[in-house]
Amino acid sequence: MKSNGRPDVLKNILVWKKQGVLVLLAVLVQLPAAASYAARIYPSAGTTSAAFLKLGAGARASAMGGAFTAVPGDPYAVYWNPAGLAYLEDERNISFFHNEYFQGLGQEFLSYTVPARGKGAWGLGLDYFYTAKDLERRSGLNEGGDLVTVSPVEGKFGAYDLAFSAAYGRELRRDLALGAAMKVIRQSIDDESGVTAALDLGLLRSFNWRGSGYTAGLTVQNLGPGIKLISRSYALPLTFKAGLSRRLAETGGLISLEADKPIDNYPSFILGVEYPLTDRLALRSGYRYRLYGNELGAWSGFSAGAGVAFDRLSFDYAFTPFGALGNSHRFSINLRFGAAAKAGPRAAAAPAVTGGAVFRFSSSPRALSMSPRGVKYEIKAFSPDCGISSITFRTLVRGEAAAEFSLAEGAAGTDLLIGLPQGVLPLKVWGPVSLPGEAHGEISFEFKAARSSAGPGQTVFLYRDGNSWKEASAALSGENGDFYFFSARAPLSLYYALGLRTRD
Repeated sequence: MKSNGRPDVLKNILVWKKQGVLVLLAVLVQLPAAASYAARIYPSAGTTSAAFLKLGAGARASAMGGAFTAVPGDPYAVYWNPAGLAYLEDERNISFFHNEYFQGLGQEFLSYTVPARGKGAWGLGLDYFYTAKDLERRSGLNEGGDLVTVSPVEGKFGAYDLAFSAAYGRELRRDLALGAAMKVIRQSIDDESGVTAALDLGLLRSFNWRGSGYTAGLTVQNLGPGIKLISRSYALPLTFKAGLSRRLAETGGLISLEADKPIDNYPSFILGVEYPLTDRLALRSGYRYRLYGNELGAWSGFSAGAGVAFDRLSFDYAFTPFGALGNSHRFSINLRFGAAAKAGPRAAAAPAVTGGAVFRFSSSPRALSMSPRGVKYEIKAFSPDCGISSITFRTLVRGEAAAEFSLAEGAAGTDLLIGLPQGVLPLKVWGPVSLPGEAHGEISFEFKAARSSAGPGQTVFLYRDGNSWKEASAALSGENGDFYFFSARAPLSLYYALGLRTRD
């Protein structure tokens, strides 16, 4: 209802109505003090706008209490820490999250991640928070007098909040990833609305300590100007987060610790755990403790849930109690479109490598991220005597990654001579390749070629694709003594070959 042409008192009442609803939503989201529980209230609690930005996204993270700043490689990294997108550069994900919040409030979150050209990954997120259209509109025109002390209801209205995010994350080096997300935020209450923009920044740093792998994370969320509604501006819920997670290779579990400090509340400390019961089913729980007490009682900091994962599809559920206000039930589903591939067994009728030798590669696995589907590792393996001196790839493994694997090297059998590109002569063949887990994305190779057999312009690196060979991109990386050294990238295959280009 508009106030144009009405007395100033009516305008003030309308302003109170709009701002009062906003503060009410902010108070509900931030869990203000219940009268029956002695918890200290922050002096500026409930004064920020867009409080829905604090609700979180994804049932997996919610079940762990929101201790997710230092958990990389999850599709909801677009919300929690955009640096985590760096570990999704070899797969696409589309995810949907529904939050059946208390007191008729609801939230929907839709996200999509896609590998970036070159390195890293992009993420898009749409966060929608809404109330039922049952808030009463009272203008105040009919108040006063002995008989009418309260303005009658003149209709009902609702409110909704919306945020669209575009995020990007990439690894700067093997143990460090950075990310950023730009947001456009809109709040609407009855017939008033406001729009603003904000920025999230994130960092992830992986390291080993006492033989165990850890990931540390930092995020700053909601950097930006406030939102103006009617005649007053409200600050955004700027929040600083720091976390530490550890992957348990023995059980496949995950432990995450986090400290959060919003500008309008005391710090919170969170512990989240995830434990896989089977290859498909995982249980989760978490607890959030706010300094000076949880506003709705001790149980309001508890959360729990479970998830079931298949090769491409996963379902998650989380439960969170909110004391007298009710309970929250959260559900999410994720569909993965990846480049995962399995080499599979070699056909017995096709001789792989003749007259060769088997070389053992020793690897140094580095855990990147963990999900109910397993642990994603980056594996870099070396063999000083093999023609392929090193192999680097990412793989998903349920459990601990193998420290060794083997590769055969020799001449091509008769069947493998079929399908060669014209003008290419195979000098050496490697295969079959048996890599642990499911390889994700392309594989990086370092290989050498004798000066006496091929020059830099004549060297070709090939991979077997069905019944034919395809050429992979190879570049000269150095030379030493009798050898040229090259680097190449190719998809997972049963066979790889070093070829000599005899003519164009």
